[in-house]
Amino acid sequence: MADKNDSEKRGSGAFRLCLLVVILLLIPTTMEQLEMHQETVRMVGRVCVGIAGLLFLYGLFSKVLRFAGLLLLVLIGVRALANEGVIEIPKVREMIAANR
Repeated sequence: MADKNDSEKRGSGAFRLCLLVVILLLIPTTMEQLEMHQETVRMVGRVCVGIAGLLFLYGLFSKVLRFAGLLLLVLIGVRALANEGVIEIPKVREMIAANR
C-alpha cells in the first residue's frame, strides 16, 4: 500500500518538476519570438537555464526524474546553445507570414 502511494506521489512530483522546467525554458524563447532586445533575452535565458539546471539536478538526486530527465537535459542544452547564439531558433511570425 505504501509503495503505491509513493509511486503516485513520485509521478505527480515528476510531472510538476518537468512542467516547471519546461515553463522556465519557454520564457526566453517567448521573449525571442516577440523580438525583444537580444542582450535582455540572453541574460534572462542564462538565468532560466541555470535555474532549470538546478531543478534538473534536484530531480536526479531525489530520484523523481527518471525517463523524462533525458528529454529535459536535451531541452536545457538546446536553450543554452540558443542563448549563446550557437544555434538559431526559427521565428514563428516569419514562418506564418511566408505561408500566407
